[in-house]
Amino acid sequence: MSGRFRACSVETTYRLVTNPGLHASILGVNKQIHSEASHVLYSSHIFDFDIDVESVIPFLGDLTVPALSSIKRINIVQRALPYIKDFDRAEWRNVCEFVSSNMRLEQLGLGILGGIPSMRWEAEDLYEKAAFQHITKFEGMEWVKQVASIKGLRSLDIKAHLEHCPPPQSNAMAFFVNFSASIENGFAEYLKELMVIGMA
Repeated sequence: MSGRFRACSVETTYRLVTNPGLHASILGVNKQIHSEASHVLYSSHIFDFDIDVESVIPFLGDLTVPALSSIKRINIVQRALPYIKDFDRAEWRNVCEFVSSNMRLEQLGLGILGGIPSMRWEAEDLYEKAAFQHITKFEGMEWVKQVASIKGLRSLDIKAHLEHCPPPQSNAMAFFVNFSASIENGFAEYLKELMVIGMA
């Protein structure tokens, strides 16, 4: 089992991956400069949480209301379906509720970990957009309705992050592989219609 499939929880903190060109010391000059500079800081960048969904609420919840409202673009990644644990489901649900209730995002980058058999699989199939009205009612697919509660986006970028997996030996794994093959096609079309302005 590869690293990105493996569910884990680690202690997280905040760190600057790239320098946005703004020195934090400027925020302490006065209230007006703090307000203007923090708006530039939070509105001009994408906040990428990758697979560390558990760090979203601690980070966003620490921000002032003006700073939080300035954030317009975030990226998150959903874990591979067969390996999601109960605590992963709870974190995902809470993040979606927080974002939909407290933020007005313009852009969401949604990565989804999927599987692709290392050799061709005879029962490989693609799910079309219409099929997801039924598929999202399956046990374990509740996360789709939760992320779909984030409305009013201008852009939804859905990417499949595929890892090699063994040929399916069960119906659940067969569904996982077929879903994985459909992420950037039928599934993306389905979600965009629900979440992006003007796509309905």
